[in-house]
Amino acid sequence: MFRFVFVFFVCVVFVLENSFKYLNAAPQPEKVAQVVAGTLKEAKVSWWGFDAEDSTSFLQTAIDSKVPRLIVDRQPASWITGTLLLRSDLELVFEEGTELLAKKGLFQGLGEPLLAVSNAKNVKIIGLGNGATLRMRKADYHSDSYKKSEWRHGINLRSVENVVIENLSIIASGGDGIYLGVATRGVPCRNVTIKKVVCDDNNRQGISVISADRLLIEDCVLKNTWGTPPAAGIDFEPNRPDEQLTDCIMRRCRIENNFGDGIEFYLGNLLRSTIPISVRLEQCVVLSGKHYGFNFITHDTPELTVKGHCELIDCRFENCESGGIAIVQKSAKGVAVTMKNTEIVHCGKEPETAPIRFRTNELDDFGGIDLGTIQITDHQKRLPVKLTDISTLPKQITGQLQLKRNNQTENLTINDSWLTQNYPNHLRAIQRVKPDTKDFVPLFVPLETKLSETDSRLPDSRLPVIWLRKSGTFWIYAEKGTPIRLTLAVRRIGNSELAPCSGTFTLPNGKTEKFKIPVESVQNFEYKTNSVAETGVYILQTDVGNHAVRLVQCNQPIVFPANPYLNLIASSCRFYFSVPAESKEFGIRIRGSENEAVKASVVNPAGQTVWTRDNINETVQFDQIRVDGNTGNDNNNNNNIAGIWQIVLERPSRFVFEDFGVTLLGIPPILYAQKPTFSANNSLFTDGNRN
Repeated sequence: MFRFVFVFFVCVVFVLENSFKYLNAAPQPEKVAQVVAGTLKEAKVSWWGFDAEDSTSFLQTAIDSKVPRLIVDRQPASWITGTLLLRSDLELVFEEGTELLAKKGLFQGLGEPLLAVSNAKNVKIIGLGNGATLRMRKADYHSDSYKKSEWRHGINLRSVENVVIENLSIIASGGDGIYLGVATRGVPCRNVTIKKVVCDDNNRQGISVISADRLLIEDCVLKNTWGTPPAAGIDFEPNRPDEQLTDCIMRRCRIENNFGDGIEFYLGNLLRSTIPISVRLEQCVVLSGKHYGFNFITHDTPELTVKGHCELIDCRFENCESGGIAIVQKSAKGVAVTMKNTEIVHCGKEPETAPIRFRTNELDDFGGIDLGTIQITDHQKRLPVKLTDISTLPKQITGQLQLKRNNQTENLTINDSWLTQNYPNHLRAIQRVKPDTKDFVPLFVPLETKLSETDSRLPDSRLPVIWLRKSGTFWIYAEKGTPIRLTLAVRRIGNSELAPCSGTFTLPNGKTEKFKIPVESVQNFEYKTNSVAETGVYILQTDVGNHAVRLVQCNQPIVFPANPYLNLIASSCRFYFSVPAESKEFGIRIRGSENEAVKASVVNPAGQTVWTRDNINETVQFDQIRVDGNTGNDNNNNNNIAGIWQIVLERPSRFVFEDFGVTLLGIPPILYAQKPTFSANNSLFTDGNRN
């Protein structure tokens, strides 16, 4: 009996000790005074105070005290707070089991994070023992009481140096669990270490890496991301050409059940002049994602090729619905992608998918990929490597695949011979022609539409509704002494907010004028010049970020140069283009994407529809060859294909009608939005071809 009482007494004492330990701690102003005086180098936030409803002021004041080591000590309830701004030379330590919780009703701003670190050095954010939690309220941010945003991050790092984030769980943010971006242009996040961090149920990404030099992400879990695309476990995505991804290592990370890709690279905003990327992924596992395990997208063009290298070593991709590995529009002359000891298990849920997918997007020198040795376990009978949008066969792709299917193993060597054998019907190669302003034959403009400089009216010359994605280039022909007047519209795409846009106006003599489209008038902006000093082609270029732009009306003849292609979104329209008399062949490529498609038709100079395709969700091509004798596929049954042709673009019968592209091959890639009518002295076409 005595023994029982003694044990009971010991248990009661233990419980009471630990209970009192987490009772509301009374403020300790005498210790705060020592911190302010600089005699104490370590402090607890509770010395300033604790409020179970809102401790923002206590937390921020403690941070601003300049104490080198600040402990967020565990209390009987969460530390409720608004955004906290961290400073240089700070070690912020969370006691085991502590929770920092976003205050309900706050974070109404579109870019308010829980913790913000900007232009700071020597910062540590660490959880002790079994770790601590940083939690936001994603469900609230999706409600009608909040403006939609993708930037309410858990931890927002911008242009920082020497930062460590360790042993934390970052949960339910309204943006990314952790964001590494730029506060000062040209200054990346340098020497950042992220270890033993769990990013769970975040809105946009587990981690977004915008610009980083010497980044280590180790032993982290990135899971359950959903809410705003891309919804990846981790996304390496610079926003500008002067940002960088250098000496970045990701090691022993587990990435699972994300709505987007597990690991995504989007390098479409980088240029040849960008510092070459250098990224290594080691022993990472991607499980049960809705998209690809690893998706590498560069959007290289012959003029804009991203350099550097990306390595995958001992990585595993399992049950990723779209596929294990995807590489999109990567030039053989660009980033070298190499893999060693990769494993792909049951990736690619639908029969039309594949464990590995290469999408060339019409790039003529797609390639530069060493697959190393890959073990593939597949549940479907199909090629392990799928190529789409093939204009020419890829170059410099090598690898050894060990394919396991139905308890049988097949060894495959991926090289030029294997690709040629399995993909003989790639798109017919037709040489591209670079557009030249000399090829712009202006529409015949009746004299009554030529306004004097003093005439304030904008003529009723509304153009068809043609939305260009991300940027728009318009060639405008004007004669000396006449003004140029036009109206632009910008359309919001996705959840990102519209922002002030920029543009350039290039004169025939090469001089460039820059202009801004202010945010308050971003959806309807009028641009005009006084009477121009010379006759020729004036080039208007606009950059609208991730959104769409259209030219609503213009008082002068305009065309759309498709170089290297015209990027459109949700536009049912008709384009006209001219085929010169000396042309022997030309081609039209129409490009959709996996879940986004378009219907396209081609109409010849006689007004006959000679080709139609519906639900174009990859890349297809229409070819036209001038008949010399009995060869070719000339639909007019004569030797001359010159004249005014049409491309008709419509909503598909299924799939989403959003992003698609148009490319012209073999002829000047210049598209008219209105039917050309040429003046009597125009000698490009014969009377019979003047349609």
